[in-house]
Amino acid sequence: MSAPHHSLSSSRRERQRGAALFVAMIMMLLVLVLAVVGMRSVTLEARIAGNMLESQKLQETADGALREGERTIQKYGISLAKCADGATTPLDGVKPCYVAEARTDVLGLNTSFTTHAAATGFAAPYASWYPRYISTVCPKGSSATSALEAANAGCTEFYELNAQATADDDVQICGPQAFCLRSTVNLFIK
Repeated sequence: MSAPHHSLSSSRRERQRGAALFVAMIMMLLVLVLAVVGMRSVTLEARIAGNMLESQKLQETADGALREGERTIQKYGISLAKCADGATTPLDGVKPCYVAEARTDVLGLNTSFTTHAAATGFAAPYASWYPRYISTVCPKGSSATSALEAANAGCTEFYELNAQATADDDVQICGPQAFCLRSTVNLFIK
C-alpha cells in the first residue's frame, strides 16, 4: 500500500509546483505593470516640468523685452513722434517712435508686431517690443502743442508698451507660440 500513497503525494507536488509557477508569473506580471505605470508617470511629470520651465523662460524673456523698451523710451525724455508709414521698427534712427495711438487704434486690445524692435541679448527665445501712444497730461496752465501733437516741457506722456517672447526667430501672434506682456510707461518731458 505504500506505493499508491507515494504516487498520490507525487501528483500533489506536481500540481503544487504548477500552482507556484502560476502565482510567480502573476506576481511578475503585477510588478511589470507597476513598473510601466511608474515609468509613464515619471515621463509625464518630466514633460510637465519641461513645459513649465519653457513657459517661465518665455515669461522672463518677454519681461526683459518690456523693460528694455521702457528704458529705451525713457532714455531721451522727449516726446515721441509717430513712426513713419511703412516703418518696420519703432526706432527712428536711434530714438524711439510710437507705432499707433492706443485710444483710436483699430486693434483695440490686440497686438500687432508688424512694427517692432528686436530686444537685444535674447536668442532662443527671441524677444520684440513696440510702443503705442495713449495720452498727454500737462500741469495746470500748460497744454500739449496741438498743432504738433507734442508735449511741452513739464508734461507727462503715457505709452502702452507691448512685448513678446517666442521660440521662433520671427514674431508670432500672441498665444501658444508666443508669450506677450503689456505695460504702460509714463514719460516726463524734460
